[in-house]
Amino acid sequence: MEEVKRVYYVDPASKEVLPTAEGQGNFRIEATDQEAAFIRRIFEEEYNAELETFVRAHVPYLDYSYKEKNDHYDRALIAIYGLIYKFGDEEARRHIDEMGILNEYRLNEKKDF
Repeated sequence: MEEVKRVYYVDPASKEVLPTAEGQGNFRIEATDQEAAFIRRIFEEEYNAELETFVRAHVPYLDYSYKEKNDHYDRALIAIYGLIYKFGDEEARRHIDEMGILNEYRLNEKKDF
C-alpha cells in the first residue's frame, strides 16, 4: 500500500520541515511522512557537519586544505537541496535551478538521495 503524500514546507535556513508555511524562504514539497522524516535526518546530518566545520575553523594548526569536514557539510547541503528538488513543486525546482547548487550534481530521475 502506497503512503499518502502530504504538503510540507522545507526551510533550509532554520533546518525545519513544517506542515504549514511559516514565513518566507520555504520550499513547498509533497512527500510521505517517511520522506519528510528522512529530510529531517539529513538536516541533523548537515547541522553536525556545520559544527565540525566551525570547530575545525578554530584550530590554528590545521591547514585549510584539510577539507574533509567541509566536504561532509557540502554533501549534506547538496543532499538537502536534491531532496527538495525531487519532492518540490515547480517553483521550488525553478528556484534551485536558479541557485545553481545542483549543477555539478544534476539530478537524474532514477537517482535517489
